[in-house]
Amino acid sequence: MTSSLALKIDDRPPLTVSFTPGERRVFKAREKLAVSQHAAKYRVVTNGPMTGKWRNEVTPYLVEPMDTWQEPWIREVFLCFAPQTGKTQVAFNCLIFGIDQRPGSVMYIMPDEKVTKRISRRRLLPLFRGTPRIAALMSKRLDDTSSLAVQFTNGADLMMAWATSPAALASESVMYLFMDEIDKYPEFSGKESDPVSLARQRLIAYPFTSKLLGVSTPTTDTGYIIRAMADADEIRDYHVPCPICGEYQIMVFDGIIWPGNIRDPRLIQRKRLANYQCSKCGMFWDDHLRDIAVQNGKWIARAEPVERPTSVAFHLPSWYSPFISLSRVAADWLRSQDDPSKLMAFVTQHKAEAWQETIAPKKESAVLEHCTELPSGVVPSWAVALTAYFDTQKHGFWFAVRAWDAELNNHLVQYGYVTTFEDVEAIIFRTRYPIQDSKETMDIWRAGIDTGGGESENDDWSRTEEIYQWLRKTPPGKVYGTKGASHKSPARIKVTRIDVMPKSRKAIKGGLELRLLATDQYKEIIHWRLERNKGESQYFSLHAAAGMDYARQLLAEEKARTRRGKIYWKQVHRDNHLLDCEVGNAALADSAWLPSLQQLAAYLKRTTDPAVLSRTRRRVISSGVE
Repeated sequence: MTSSLALKIDDRPPLTVSFTPGERRVFKAREKLAVSQHAAKYRVVTNGPMTGKWRNEVTPYLVEPMDTWQEPWIREVFLCFAPQTGKTQVAFNCLIFGIDQRPGSVMYIMPDEKVTKRISRRRLLPLFRGTPRIAALMSKRLDDTSSLAVQFTNGADLMMAWATSPAALASESVMYLFMDEIDKYPEFSGKESDPVSLARQRLIAYPFTSKLLGVSTPTTDTGYIIRAMADADEIRDYHVPCPICGEYQIMVFDGIIWPGNIRDPRLIQRKRLANYQCSKCGMFWDDHLRDIAVQNGKWIARAEPVERPTSVAFHLPSWYSPFISLSRVAADWLRSQDDPSKLMAFVTQHKAEAWQETIAPKKESAVLEHCTELPSGVVPSWAVALTAYFDTQKHGFWFAVRAWDAELNNHLVQYGYVTTFEDVEAIIFRTRYPIQDSKETMDIWRAGIDTGGGESENDDWSRTEEIYQWLRKTPPGKVYGTKGASHKSPARIKVTRIDVMPKSRKAIKGGLELRLLATDQYKEIIHWRLERNKGESQYFSLHAAAGMDYARQLLAEEKARTRRGKIYWKQVHRDNHLLDCEVGNAALADSAWLPSLQQLAAYLKRTTDPAVLSRTRRRVISSGVE
């Protein structure tokens, strides 16, 4: 019986084993590729100026950050890069490498929900579908792919999250953590800790294999990316060899030069007049030679290199990028010299350095050093127009009248306190101020009034409603209602409609408008102007009778820092009404408010006939319309 059974077994056909495509990928020998090699072999760029196969030679400074992230002893990599230098592409290349070569759970974090969904829909999903190597790993089940989660057939699992949601950040453990534009994350995630600390907790379950990549353009010295760099084992800078003498060097902004007699940023940028000067041989590099130097560059640690560091930070300014001309950098620097907000943008967006917030308080005596010999009520001879701003109180109005020229040099003509709307109307519509060394006079070109709330003397109306009713009765085009908005915004002035149709909410033609002013930004501008010297644009001056009462109110608020390092404006004196008036005047003269002072000055300059100029000056300044 035994032999018969054996015979039957021996007579069976040979066994065959079939593997699924997923099993074949698991059993297949893994390629030994660096992240940069993997990107060059498999990555397909689906949007941007360089679509098609990924090429490391276009941005060679990205190779080492990618390959450093792959090193087995590395846990964290941070990129403090200027915009348009490719920092997010490093994250994308590391992401698809991890999905393909070392699959695991992944979390990709953006600043907020809206940005997260947009990046997922417009960049990440097209990247996965457009790269055949990754597209083959995407599940065929529709439920496995969405704008917030993607599951792959090899076990990789991507979760999208945003910094404002503590629930999303605390969802589950991950092996790979990508944090994009971390300096735009809020200070707190809901009522919990800061989002970076919350996100880091997701890596605890993978102490020996976790990877964190954080990328951002810096903001202030208390931003996340600057603090991460300070905590890193190494900070590396990109050194390039001079194409002429071969000397390696860090490219710094002071090495970018252009003809000293040309100050027009448009001309410099249009004709590409800027070059880089080698710190060793003094030879000039144009954009082409700059690109050659960058092609042959290398990353070098700032201090003594650390053996097997666990955290490495990389720093790169904008002028290394092949997409940014040296002349563009020079032009943006020239534009920043007359605007503190543009200067901050230049420091953070081009230098990739933190903006140093100044919090040293000023003294009243320093303000009064700006007094001139002009008496109160007299307009400087150089003035183009006058603005007036009124800060509303329960029983009256603080006001300030300021003269301006096209370069925003400005002079305090008058300030004080009035009690009635009739007084306000007298200043705006009926007062003419004598011009220095002239028989001409000038009236208010543009006026603003604070529409802030609060009780009025009339129990039936709030103060805001009184201001609205008064504004509706004034002639259009000269006096405007305003309201302060302390939150930061790219636009310092926003227009909102008060008089709208009840159902459609469409603006009523000729109806009341309200200007929302970014007050914190204008306070910055005023303090910056106080530091300008005579001969520089936007110089801030006062009439001879300006006293300690004015100086004290102007300095009623100063910058302070919270325990977490956040900068805010702190009120140090009770009365800050004249500061509010000067904030309003700065907004009234802002070039974003049309017609602008520059347009007015250009029109007056074209009018050469003295008699016509005299009549035109009065008409244009009075109406505010060319």
